[in-house]
Amino acid sequence: MRANRPIRLIRKPKAEANTELFGGATVTRPQPSEREIKTAVSRWVRDHRQRSEEFRRTFATLWQGAEFQYPPVKS
Repeated sequence: MRANRPIRLIRKPKAEANTELFGGATVTRPQPSEREIKTAVSRWVRDHRQRSEEFRRTFATLWQGAEFQYPPVKS
């Protein structure tokens, strides 16, 4: 296995980076609408619940496979 090596970040000065990407014009991003925010949050919550449930099932299976008693979940 390779040893961990330090990471070296190389950054351009901010003024140089902006002029290269946008031809010197500053770009302002419009604020997201309330609907876009709700959609993003609900998607995140749904994904989080799915991952949590998958983790819970996997963990319960591991406990049973190791012949331990999994404590009941209090709701």
